[in-house]
Amino acid sequence: MNWLIIIIVGILAIALIAFLVVRNQKDEKEFEKELNNDYAKPRSEDGDIEIDELTDNVH
Repeated sequence: MNWLIIIIVGILAIALIAFLVVRNQKDEKEFEKELNNDYAKPRSEDGDIEIDELTDNVH
């Protein structure tokens, strides 16, 4: 009876490790995708006004 319990626990441990590895790879791909899409927009697309543009309009 002890061997049966050891085998069941071993199979469950292997299944848990396999699940964690697969889940980690999926999360890593999603994280890389977020990092690749999260970049600063160029200044011209932000709609921000440069300081030089303000001073040119004043003079």
